[in-house]
Amino acid sequence: MTNREASQSRVLSDISKDVVDLPEHDNDNEQPLLPKPLHSSCSSDILSRTLQDILRPERIAALEACDVDAVKYNPHSFFSYIFTFRGRNFSMTVYPLLALLLWGIGWQLLFIFLDKGESYNEQINAYVSDLQHLLASIDSLISQLITPVSFLLTFRLGRAAIRFWDARQAAGKMTEICRANIATVTVNFISPLRLKRRHDSRRQKTYQDDDTIQIDAQEKNAQLVHNFDIEDEIKLLCEYARWLTSFPVAVKHFLRPEKRQGWENSAYYKKRRFEIGPLLSDKDANNVILVHEDDNGKAVFDKDAKRVRDPPLVVLNRLHELSYNIAFHSYSDEACNPSTHQRSALFQQLNNQVNILYGSYGTMERIKNTPLPFVYVIHLRTFLLLYLFLWNMTSVASSGWIALPALFAFNWSLLGIEAASVECELPFDWKANHLTLGKICVVIANNVAQALKEVRY
Repeated sequence: MTNREASQSRVLSDISKDVVDLPEHDNDNEQPLLPKPLHSSCSSDILSRTLQDILRPERIAALEACDVDAVKYNPHSFFSYIFTFRGRNFSMTVYPLLALLLWGIGWQLLFIFLDKGESYNEQINAYVSDLQHLLASIDSLISQLITPVSFLLTFRLGRAAIRFWDARQAAGKMTEICRANIATVTVNFISPLRLKRRHDSRRQKTYQDDDTIQIDAQEKNAQLVHNFDIEDEIKLLCEYARWLTSFPVAVKHFLRPEKRQGWENSAYYKKRRFEIGPLLSDKDANNVILVHEDDNGKAVFDKDAKRVRDPPLVVLNRLHELSYNIAFHSYSDEACNPSTHQRSALFQQLNNQVNILYGSYGTMERIKNTPLPFVYVIHLRTFLLLYLFLWNMTSVASSGWIALPALFAFNWSLLGIEAASVECELPFDWKANHLTLGKICVVIANNVAQALKEVRY
Protein backbone atom coordinates (compact mmCIF):
# COMPACT_ATOMS: atom_id res chain seq x y z
CA MET A 1 0.00 0.00 0.00
CA THR A 2 1.37 3.41 -0.93
CA ASN A 3 1.70 6.30 1.48
CA ARG A 4 -1.14 8.12 -0.28
CA GLU A 5 -3.51 5.15 0.02
CA ALA A 6 -2.59 4.67 3.68
CA SER A 7 -3.30 8.34 4.38
CA GLN A 8 -6.71 8.14 2.67
CA SER A 9 -7.55 5.00 4.66
CA ARG A 10 -6.76 6.72 7.98
CA VAL A 11 -8.88 9.74 7.03
CA LEU A 12 -11.87 7.56 6.09
CA SER A 13 -11.49 5.60 9.31
CA ASP A 14 -11.48 8.78 11.40
CA ILE A 15 -14.54 10.12 9.59
CA SER A 16 -16.45 6.86 10.09
CA LYS A 17 -15.59 6.86 13.79
CA ASP A 18 -16.78 10.44 14.19
CA VAL A 19 -20.03 9.70 12.41
CA VAL A 20 -20.75 6.68 14.59
CA ASP A 21 -20.05 8.63 17.76
CA LEU A 22 -22.31 11.56 16.82
CA PRO A 23 -25.53 11.69 18.87
CA GLU A 24 -28.84 12.10 17.08
CA HIS A 25 -29.94 14.94 19.38
CA ASP A 26 -28.38 16.90 22.19
CA ASN A 27 -31.08 15.58 24.49
CA ASP A 28 -32.62 12.18 24.00
CA ASN A 29 -35.88 13.47 25.45
CA GLU A 30 -36.06 16.37 23.02
CA GLN A 31 -38.62 16.15 20.22
CA PRO A 32 -37.58 18.63 17.53
CA LEU A 33 -40.25 20.90 16.07
CA LEU A 34 -40.45 19.98 12.37
CA PRO A 35 -41.95 22.31 9.76
CA LYS A 36 -45.39 21.36 8.50
CA PRO A 37 -47.29 22.27 5.34
CA LEU A 38 -48.80 25.72 5.81
CA HIS A 39 -52.28 24.71 4.61
CA SER A 40 -52.50 21.95 7.26
CA SER A 41 -50.91 23.78 10.21
CA CYS A 42 -52.71 27.11 9.83
CA SER A 43 -56.10 27.54 11.43
CA SER A 44 -57.19 30.23 8.92
CA ASP A 45 -59.59 29.16 6.19
CA ILE A 46 -58.27 31.76 3.72
CA LEU A 47 -55.64 29.42 2.32
CA SER A 48 -57.98 26.43 2.07
CA ARG A 49 -60.63 28.55 0.35
CA THR A 50 -58.02 29.85 -2.10
CA LEU A 51 -56.97 26.31 -2.95
CA GLN A 52 -60.59 25.35 -3.52
CA ASP A 53 -61.13 28.33 -5.83
CA ILE A 54 -57.98 27.61 -7.84
CA LEU A 55 -58.87 23.93 -8.28
CA ARG A 56 -62.63 24.41 -8.56
CA PRO A 57 -63.78 21.42 -10.67
CA GLU A 58 -66.33 23.43 -12.68
CA ARG A 59 -63.74 26.05 -13.59
CA ILE A 60 -61.13 23.44 -14.52
CA ALA A 61 -63.67 21.56 -16.64
CA ALA A 62 -64.64 24.76 -18.47
CA LEU A 63 -60.99 25.50 -19.30
CA GLU A 64 -60.37 21.98 -20.55
CA ALA A 65 -63.52 22.06 -22.68
CA CYS A 66 -62.65 25.34 -24.42
CA ASP A 67 -60.01 23.65 -26.62
CA VAL A 68 -60.40 21.39 -29.62
CA ASP A 69 -58.56 18.15 -28.99
CA ALA A 70 -55.36 17.97 -30.98
CA VAL A 71 -55.04 15.15 -33.52
CA LYS A 72 -52.75 12.48 -32.09
CA TYR A 73 -50.76 10.58 -34.66
CA ASN A 74 -47.85 8.17 -34.92
CA PRO A 75 -44.85 10.18 -36.18
CA HIS A 76 -43.14 6.97 -37.35
CA SER A 77 -45.97 5.81 -39.62
CA PHE A 78 -46.91 7.10 -43.06
CA PHE A 79 -50.32 5.41 -43.09
CA SER A 80 -51.75 6.05 -39.60
CA TYR A 81 -53.72 9.18 -40.57
CA ILE A 82 -53.10 9.54 -44.29
CA PHE A 83 -56.76 8.96 -45.09
CA THR A 84 -58.26 11.15 -42.38
CA PHE A 85 -59.90 14.49 -43.07
CA ARG A 86 -59.78 15.81 -39.51
CA GLY A 87 -57.09 18.43 -39.00
CA ARG A 88 -56.84 19.39 -42.65
CA ASN A 89 -57.73 22.94 -43.63
CA PHE A 90 -60.36 21.93 -46.20
CA SER A 91 -62.39 25.09 -45.68
CA MET A 92 -59.69 27.06 -47.48
CA THR A 93 -58.92 24.60 -50.30
CA VAL A 94 -62.33 23.23 -51.26
CA TYR A 95 -63.47 26.21 -53.38
CA PRO A 96 -60.22 26.61 -55.37
CA LEU A 97 -60.16 22.84 -55.95
CA LEU A 98 -63.72 22.83 -57.27
CA ALA A 99 -63.00 25.86 -59.46
CA LEU A 100 -59.92 24.19 -60.97
CA LEU A 101 -61.79 20.92 -61.52
CA LEU A 102 -64.65 22.70 -63.31
CA TRP A 103 -62.10 24.72 -65.24
CA GLY A 104 -60.44 21.55 -66.55
CA ILE A 105 -63.76 19.88 -67.38
CA GLY A 106 -64.92 23.02 -69.20
CA TRP A 107 -61.86 23.12 -71.42
CA GLN A 108 -62.13 19.43 -72.19
CA LEU A 109 -65.77 19.84 -73.25
CA LEU A 110 -64.78 22.80 -75.39
CA PHE A 111 -62.07 20.75 -77.12
CA ILE A 112 -64.62 18.01 -77.86
CA PHE A 113 -67.01 20.36 -79.65
CA LEU A 114 -64.38 22.30 -81.60
CA ASP A 115 -63.75 21.32 -85.18
CA LYS A 116 -60.82 19.01 -85.56
CA GLY A 117 -57.82 20.27 -87.50
CA GLU A 118 -54.85 18.60 -89.14
CA SER A 119 -52.82 18.38 -85.92
CA TYR A 120 -52.45 14.91 -84.46
CA ASN A 121 -52.00 14.40 -80.69
CA GLU A 122 -50.06 11.23 -80.01
CA GLN A 123 -50.86 11.20 -76.28
CA ILE A 124 -54.61 10.92 -76.83
CA ASN A 125 -54.18 9.25 -80.26
CA ALA A 126 -56.54 11.61 -82.09
CA TYR A 127 -56.70 14.65 -84.30
CA VAL A 128 -57.32 17.85 -82.33
CA SER A 129 -58.37 21.40 -83.07
CA ASP A 130 -55.85 24.11 -83.76
CA LEU A 131 -56.60 25.76 -80.40
CA GLN A 132 -56.01 22.52 -78.51
CA HIS A 133 -52.78 21.95 -80.40
CA LEU A 134 -51.60 25.47 -79.60
CA LEU A 135 -52.33 25.12 -75.89
CA ALA A 136 -50.66 21.71 -75.73
CA SER A 137 -47.53 23.11 -77.34
CA ILE A 138 -47.01 25.72 -74.58
CA ASP A 139 -47.40 23.20 -71.74
CA SER A 140 -43.64 23.04 -71.19
CA LEU A 141 -43.46 26.84 -71.08
CA ILE A 142 -46.19 27.14 -68.42
CA SER A 143 -44.61 24.41 -66.28
CA GLN A 144 -41.57 26.62 -65.69
CA LEU A 145 -43.65 28.75 -63.33
CA ILE A 146 -43.46 25.94 -60.75
CA THR A 147 -39.95 27.05 -59.79
CA PRO A 148 -40.79 30.53 -58.38
CA VAL A 149 -44.10 29.26 -56.99
CA SER A 150 -42.33 26.45 -55.13
CA PHE A 151 -39.82 28.90 -53.66
CA LEU A 152 -42.62 31.18 -52.46
CA LEU A 153 -44.55 28.27 -50.92
CA THR A 154 -41.45 26.90 -49.17
CA PHE A 155 -40.66 30.24 -47.57
CA ARG A 156 -44.31 30.70 -46.63
CA LEU A 157 -44.60 27.34 -44.88
CA GLY A 158 -41.24 27.80 -43.16
CA ARG A 159 -42.21 31.17 -41.71
CA ALA A 160 -45.58 29.80 -40.59
CA ALA A 161 -43.87 26.91 -38.78
CA ILE A 162 -41.48 29.33 -37.04
CA ARG A 163 -44.40 31.47 -35.90
CA PHE A 164 -46.18 28.39 -34.54
CA TRP A 165 -43.16 27.25 -32.53
CA ASP A 166 -42.48 30.80 -31.34
CA ALA A 167 -46.03 30.89 -29.99
CA ARG A 168 -45.61 27.49 -28.34
CA GLN A 169 -42.28 28.55 -26.87
CA ALA A 170 -43.84 31.70 -25.44
CA ALA A 171 -46.66 29.65 -23.90
CA GLY A 172 -44.09 27.27 -22.43
CA LYS A 173 -42.09 30.17 -21.02
CA MET A 174 -45.27 31.53 -19.44
CA THR A 175 -45.85 28.19 -17.73
CA GLU A 176 -42.24 27.97 -16.60
CA ILE A 177 -42.13 31.47 -15.11
CA CYS A 178 -45.48 31.06 -13.35
CA ARG A 179 -44.09 27.96 -11.63
CA ALA A 180 -40.88 29.72 -10.65
CA ASN A 181 -42.69 32.86 -9.57
CA ILE A 182 -45.13 31.22 -7.17
CA ALA A 183 -42.29 29.12 -5.72
CA THR A 184 -40.21 32.26 -5.17
CA VAL A 185 -43.09 34.07 -3.51
CA THR A 186 -44.15 31.25 -1.19
CA VAL A 187 -40.65 30.29 -0.04
CA ASN A 188 -39.27 33.79 0.45
CA PHE A 189 -42.45 35.14 2.03
CA ILE A 190 -43.10 32.31 4.50
CA SER A 191 -39.51 31.29 5.31
CA PRO A 192 -38.88 34.18 7.79
CA LEU A 193 -41.97 33.06 9.72
CA ARG A 194 -40.86 29.44 9.69
CA LEU A 195 -37.35 30.27 10.88
CA LYS A 196 -38.67 32.54 13.62
CA ARG A 197 -41.08 29.84 14.76
CA ARG A 198 -38.31 27.25 14.95
CA HIS A 199 -36.12 29.69 16.83
CA ASP A 200 -38.86 30.34 19.38
CA SER A 201 -39.46 26.61 19.78
CA ARG A 202 -35.85 26.08 20.80
CA ARG A 203 -36.06 28.84 23.38
CA GLN A 204 -39.17 27.28 24.91
CA LYS A 205 -37.58 23.89 25.65
CA THR A 206 -38.69 22.31 28.88
CA TYR A 207 -36.52 19.91 30.80
CA GLN A 208 -38.00 16.83 32.37
CA ASP A 209 -37.31 16.28 36.10
CA ASP A 210 -39.03 14.59 39.04
CA ASP A 211 -41.64 17.34 39.57
CA THR A 212 -42.43 18.45 35.98
CA ILE A 213 -43.90 16.90 32.86
CA GLN A 214 -42.51 17.80 29.49
CA ILE A 215 -44.97 19.47 27.12
CA ASP A 216 -45.90 17.29 24.26
CA ALA A 217 -44.45 18.35 20.87
CA GLN A 218 -47.87 18.53 19.22
CA GLU A 219 -49.21 20.80 21.96
CA LYS A 220 -46.11 22.96 21.55
CA ASN A 221 -46.86 23.19 17.82
CA ALA A 222 -50.40 24.30 18.51
CA GLN A 223 -49.28 26.93 21.03
CA LEU A 224 -46.68 28.40 18.69
CA VAL A 225 -49.09 28.57 15.77
CA HIS A 226 -51.72 30.13 18.01
CA ASN A 227 -49.29 32.73 19.33
CA PHE A 228 -47.93 33.47 15.87
CA ASP A 229 -50.37 35.71 13.96
CA ILE A 230 -49.84 35.20 10.21
CA GLU A 231 -53.30 36.13 8.97
CA ASP A 232 -52.06 39.17 7.02
CA GLU A 233 -49.26 37.18 5.39
CA ILE A 234 -51.61 34.39 4.31
CA LYS A 235 -54.08 36.90 2.90
CA LEU A 236 -51.37 38.62 0.83
CA LEU A 237 -49.94 35.31 -0.37
CA CYS A 238 -53.37 34.04 -1.44
CA GLU A 239 -54.17 37.27 -3.26
CA TYR A 240 -50.95 36.94 -5.23
CA ALA A 241 -51.73 33.30 -6.07
CA ARG A 242 -55.22 34.23 -7.29
CA TRP A 243 -53.93 36.90 -9.65
CA LEU A 244 -51.10 34.71 -10.93
CA THR A 245 -53.57 31.91 -11.70
CA SER A 246 -55.75 34.42 -13.54
CA PHE A 247 -52.90 35.54 -15.81
CA PRO A 248 -52.93 32.64 -18.33
CA VAL A 249 -56.73 32.87 -18.47
CA ALA A 250 -56.45 36.57 -19.34
CA VAL A 251 -53.85 35.74 -22.02
CA LYS A 252 -56.19 33.13 -23.48
CA HIS A 253 -59.06 35.61 -23.57
CA PHE A 254 -56.86 38.13 -25.38
CA LEU A 255 -55.53 35.68 -27.98
CA ARG A 256 -58.78 33.91 -28.81
CA PRO A 257 -61.18 35.68 -31.21
CA GLU A 258 -63.57 38.03 -29.45
CA LYS A 259 -66.54 36.59 -31.32
CA ARG A 260 -67.46 33.00 -32.01
CA GLN A 261 -69.97 31.84 -34.56
CA GLY A 262 -73.31 31.10 -32.94
CA TRP A 263 -72.41 32.80 -29.64
CA GLU A 264 -74.11 35.92 -28.38
CA ASN A 265 -72.06 38.52 -26.51
CA SER A 266 -73.85 37.75 -23.25
CA ALA A 267 -73.12 34.03 -23.52
CA TYR A 268 -69.51 34.70 -24.43
CA TYR A 269 -69.11 37.01 -21.43
CA LYS A 270 -70.59 34.39 -19.09
CA LYS A 271 -68.21 31.78 -20.50
CA ARG A 272 -65.17 33.98 -19.79
CA ARG A 273 -66.45 34.94 -16.34
CA PHE A 274 -66.97 31.27 -15.52
CA GLU A 275 -63.38 30.45 -16.51
CA ILE A 276 -62.08 33.00 -14.00
CA GLY A 277 -64.63 31.85 -11.45
CA PRO A 278 -64.21 32.89 -7.81
CA LEU A 279 -60.51 33.69 -8.24
CA LEU A 280 -61.34 37.39 -8.60
CA SER A 281 -64.16 39.55 -7.38
CA ASP A 282 -66.79 40.71 -9.86
CA LYS A 283 -65.16 44.14 -10.08
CA ASP A 284 -61.67 42.78 -10.74
CA ALA A 285 -62.99 40.14 -13.14
CA ASN A 286 -64.84 42.79 -15.15
CA ASN A 287 -61.64 44.83 -15.39
CA VAL A 288 -60.02 41.78 -16.94
CA ILE A 289 -62.92 40.76 -19.21
CA LEU A 290 -64.57 44.04 -20.22
CA VAL A 291 -61.87 45.66 -22.33
CA HIS A 292 -64.17 47.99 -24.30
CA GLU A 293 -66.07 51.13 -23.35
CA ASP A 294 -69.05 52.80 -24.97
CA ASP A 295 -69.35 56.52 -25.73
CA ASN A 296 -70.33 57.20 -22.12
CA GLY A 297 -67.21 55.52 -20.73
CA LYS A 298 -69.09 52.47 -19.47
CA ALA A 299 -67.31 49.11 -19.69
CA VAL A 300 -69.11 46.83 -22.17
CA PHE A 301 -68.50 43.47 -23.84
CA ASP A 302 -68.74 44.68 -27.43
CA LYS A 303 -66.01 44.32 -30.05
CA ASP A 304 -67.36 47.31 -32.00
CA ALA A 305 -66.86 49.63 -29.01
CA LYS A 306 -63.63 51.47 -28.16
CA ARG A 307 -60.89 49.22 -26.76
CA VAL A 308 -59.32 50.76 -23.66
CA ARG A 309 -57.31 47.98 -22.00
CA ASP A 310 -55.67 44.60 -22.55
CA PRO A 311 -56.63 41.84 -20.08
CA PRO A 312 -53.09 40.47 -19.51
CA LEU A 313 -51.76 43.93 -18.67
CA VAL A 314 -54.43 44.37 -16.01
CA VAL A 315 -53.20 41.20 -14.30
CA LEU A 316 -49.48 41.94 -14.75
CA ASN A 317 -49.81 45.45 -13.36
CA ARG A 318 -51.54 44.01 -10.32
CA LEU A 319 -48.78 41.40 -9.92
CA HIS A 320 -46.18 44.16 -9.97
CA GLU A 321 -48.02 45.94 -7.18
CA LEU A 322 -48.36 42.78 -5.11
CA SER A 323 -44.68 41.95 -5.67
CA TYR A 324 -43.73 45.22 -4.03
CA ASN A 325 -46.17 44.59 -1.17
CA ILE A 326 -44.67 41.16 -0.55
CA ALA A 327 -41.03 42.22 -0.81
CA PHE A 328 -41.45 45.17 1.56
CA HIS A 329 -44.07 43.63 3.84
CA SER A 330 -43.66 44.38 7.57
CA TYR A 331 -44.26 41.28 9.67
CA SER A 332 -46.07 41.58 12.99
CA ASP A 333 -42.92 40.30 14.70
CA GLU A 334 -40.04 42.62 13.86
CA ALA A 335 -37.58 39.74 14.23
CA CYS A 336 -38.99 38.26 11.01
CA ASN A 337 -38.35 41.36 8.93
CA PRO A 338 -35.54 40.81 6.38
CA SER A 339 -32.86 43.38 5.82
CA THR A 340 -33.25 46.14 3.25
CA HIS A 341 -30.83 44.36 0.94
CA GLN A 342 -32.83 41.12 1.17
CA ARG A 343 -36.06 42.96 0.48
CA SER A 344 -34.56 44.68 -2.56
CA ALA A 345 -33.14 41.43 -3.88
CA LEU A 346 -36.52 39.70 -3.55
CA PHE A 347 -38.36 42.54 -5.24
CA GLN A 348 -35.86 42.54 -8.08
CA GLN A 349 -36.26 38.80 -8.55
CA LEU A 350 -40.06 38.99 -8.55
CA ASN A 351 -39.98 42.03 -10.79
CA ASN A 352 -37.74 40.24 -13.31
CA GLN A 353 -40.04 37.21 -13.36
CA VAL A 354 -43.10 39.35 -13.97
CA ASN A 355 -41.23 41.18 -16.73
CA ILE A 356 -40.56 37.84 -18.42
CA LEU A 357 -44.31 37.22 -18.35
CA TYR A 358 -44.67 40.57 -20.13
CA GLY A 359 -42.28 39.25 -22.77
CA SER A 360 -44.13 35.96 -23.22
CA TYR A 361 -47.44 37.75 -23.59
CA GLY A 362 -45.83 40.28 -25.95
CA THR A 363 -44.48 37.51 -28.19
CA MET A 364 -47.90 35.93 -28.57
CA GLU A 365 -49.47 39.37 -29.07
CA ARG A 366 -46.99 40.09 -31.89
CA ILE A 367 -47.77 36.78 -33.58
CA LYS A 368 -51.51 37.42 -33.32
CA ASN A 369 -51.44 41.00 -34.61
CA THR A 370 -48.74 40.67 -37.28
CA PRO A 371 -49.48 38.21 -40.07
CA LEU A 372 -47.14 37.76 -43.01
CA PRO A 373 -47.01 41.02 -45.06
CA PHE A 374 -49.88 41.42 -47.51
CA VAL A 375 -47.56 42.08 -50.46
CA TYR A 376 -45.96 38.65 -50.06
CA VAL A 377 -49.20 36.74 -49.57
CA ILE A 378 -51.01 38.39 -52.48
CA HIS A 379 -48.02 37.85 -54.78
CA LEU A 380 -47.84 34.19 -53.81
CA ARG A 381 -51.55 33.54 -54.25
CA THR A 382 -51.73 35.44 -57.54
CA PHE A 383 -49.01 33.40 -59.21
CA LEU A 384 -50.07 30.17 -57.51
CA LEU A 385 -53.59 30.41 -58.96
CA LEU A 386 -52.30 31.74 -62.29
CA TYR A 387 -49.95 28.78 -62.60
CA LEU A 388 -52.58 26.24 -61.57
CA PHE A 389 -55.25 27.54 -63.97
CA LEU A 390 -52.84 27.78 -66.89
CA TRP A 391 -51.24 24.42 -66.17
CA ASN A 392 -54.64 22.69 -65.82
CA MET A 393 -55.67 24.15 -69.15
CA THR A 394 -52.54 23.08 -71.04
CA SER A 395 -52.44 19.65 -69.38
CA VAL A 396 -56.03 18.91 -70.40
CA ALA A 397 -55.18 20.08 -73.93
CA SER A 398 -52.22 17.71 -74.16
CA SER A 399 -53.54 14.68 -72.22
CA GLY A 400 -57.35 14.90 -72.25
CA TRP A 401 -59.66 13.38 -69.63
CA ILE A 402 -56.96 11.21 -68.13
CA ALA A 403 -55.16 14.29 -66.81
CA LEU A 404 -58.00 15.38 -64.51
CA PRO A 405 -57.36 12.97 -61.56
CA ALA A 406 -53.62 13.74 -61.55
CA LEU A 407 -54.33 17.45 -61.82
CA PHE A 408 -56.74 17.29 -58.88
CA ALA A 409 -54.07 15.66 -56.69
CA PHE A 410 -51.43 18.16 -57.80
CA ASN A 411 -53.76 21.12 -57.19
CA TRP A 412 -54.56 19.78 -53.73
CA SER A 413 -50.87 19.40 -52.86
CA LEU A 414 -49.97 23.00 -53.69
CA LEU A 415 -53.13 24.57 -52.28
CA GLY A 416 -52.73 22.43 -49.17
CA ILE A 417 -49.31 23.96 -48.47
CA GLU A 418 -50.81 27.44 -48.45
CA ALA A 419 -53.75 26.26 -46.33
CA ALA A 420 -51.39 24.60 -43.84
CA SER A 421 -49.38 27.82 -43.63
CA VAL A 422 -52.49 29.82 -42.82
CA GLU A 423 -53.47 27.25 -40.19
CA CYS A 424 -50.07 27.41 -38.45
CA GLU A 425 -49.22 31.11 -38.54
CA LEU A 426 -51.97 32.12 -36.05
CA PRO A 427 -52.33 29.12 -33.68
CA PHE A 428 -54.79 30.69 -31.24
CA ASP A 429 -58.20 29.71 -32.61
CA TRP A 430 -60.53 26.77 -31.82
CA LYS A 431 -58.93 24.29 -34.19
CA ALA A 432 -57.25 20.91 -33.88
CA ASN A 433 -53.86 22.28 -34.99
CA HIS A 434 -53.85 25.23 -32.59
CA LEU A 435 -52.47 25.65 -29.09
CA THR A 436 -54.55 24.20 -26.27
CA LEU A 437 -54.56 27.40 -24.25
CA GLY A 438 -57.25 26.18 -21.87
CA LYS A 439 -55.22 23.14 -20.84
CA ILE A 440 -52.18 25.39 -20.31
CA CYS A 441 -54.31 27.40 -17.86
CA VAL A 442 -55.18 24.16 -16.04
CA VAL A 443 -51.50 23.17 -15.79
CA ILE A 444 -50.56 26.53 -14.28
CA ALA A 445 -53.48 26.37 -11.84
CA ASN A 446 -52.32 22.95 -10.65
CA ASN A 447 -48.75 24.20 -10.29
CA VAL A 448 -49.81 27.21 -8.22
CA ALA A 449 -51.97 25.04 -5.99
CA GLN A 450 -49.13 22.57 -5.54
CA ALA A 451 -46.77 25.36 -4.43
CA LEU A 452 -49.32 26.57 -1.87
CA LYS A 453 -49.80 23.05 -0.54
CA GLU A 454 -46.10 22.28 -0.22
CA VAL A 455 -44.83 25.50 1.36
CA ARG A 456 -43.50 24.66 4.84
CA TYR A 457 -44.26 26.61 8.02
